Amino acid sequence: MKTKMLVVGITMNCAGTEKSFLGFLSALDFERYDVTLLLAKEEGLLLDQIPANVKVQIMEKYGDMFLLSAKNAMKTMFDCFVKENPLSLFEIFPYFVKTLFTKGEKRAAHATKMWVHFMQKMPEIKEEYDVAVAYWGDRTMFYMCDKVKAKKKIAWLHFDYANPPRDDSVYLPYFKKCDNVVTVSKLVDDSLKNKLPEIAERTVMMENITSPKQIWDLALVGDTFPDTHFTGKRILTVGRISDQKGLDLVVPVLKRLREDGFDLRWYVLGDGEPDYKQYMSELLTSNGVADMMIFLGTTQNPYSYLRDCDIYAQPSRHEGKPIAVEEAKIMYKPILASHYLSAPEQLEDGELGVICEIDSDSIYEGIKRMLSDESFCDKLSETLKSRKFGNDSEIEKFYKMVE
Repeated sequence: MKTKMLVVGITMNCAGTEKSFLGFLSALDFERYDVTLLLAKEEGLLLDQIPANVKVQIMEKYGDMFLLSAKNAMKTMFDCFVKENPLSLFEIFPYFVKTLFTKGEKRAAHATKMWVHFMQKMPEIKEEYDVAVAYWGDRTMFYMCDKVKAKKKIAWLHFDYANPPRDDSVYLPYFKKCDNVVTVSKLVDDSLKNKLPEIAERTVMMENITSPKQIWDLALVGDTFPDTHFTGKRILTVGRISDQKGLDLVVPVLKRLREDGFDLRWYVLGDGEPDYKQYMSELLTSNGVADMMIFLGTTQNPYSYLRDCDIYAQPSRHEGKPIAVEEAKIMYKPILASHYLSAPEQLEDGELGVICEIDSDSIYEGIKRMLSDESFCDKLSETLKSRKFGNDSEIEKFYKMVE
């Protein structure tokens, strides 16, 4: 008898969580597991990469709630709740007032509490499962805990719980409802345990599963940089265009490098928040470097771009353990990463790449060194080639949790 498993997801966009999930599926033994994937929305370039033996279901209603943001909150809440019950407007109003007149951590906490409150109005999943998995993080965890019937419940934590800070009064009760909380790196695991020691025994550190063969196979096909005439250095960042990824910190770096006489272009693979994309466009133009940062949009296959870039850069303000850095390691690329939580772990304290502080000056110094010293970059690549990558055996940790 197969283990009946439900995975709660959001979309299949080209992002780290979705790629991590596909890696998880690539290692999973489908002879042992009958898998249903419940998505909030049927969208994303990676939809067709879901294995055929995974049953995909889409939320008939309320799926938009999983994509709730400050920009679409009014419309989403109206469509999901007020249309059906106008009186719910009186429930929504206090939350909107609190979020309107607060900022930072408090605003995020009020928004999370509002989401959890209205999530209670969603119907429960009728079918019962042996194991339920909230792979897409916090909202899927809240939903899994309260709306899914399963003998075991497992939540994935892809981010550093302490940065940016979360509201413990909301998260702790839900972590306690889970049999296990999976963390994707040792430092993410330590951070969670230090912040919430009450759940230390529930956490399991399980790395994102990556397949070197699959990545190298995909690197040999697909599109690459469109400006084939360009002969300078190509720096690549893969990730969502947002404040978290630190692309605004790169703008003064590009300006200084141009003044130093370096011929380079910084490419970004990924979509993002419209307001931040507009902000970036204006920032690049006002600094006279709009031609130096190229936004390539999203793609199913970033590996052909990784193959042809000279440097991979991850200038993020905060991260859990970005899968794009692991992929750049597999492809032996010289890497620069800001000092997010797991950077020392990923790059072995600088042995496998340059770790800089999270500011423009440090990013400038790191990139300048890499552009100026070709032998240094060659040494980083050779060191990566000497390492063995691939970690399918991580799936055994999942089997142990379920059994």
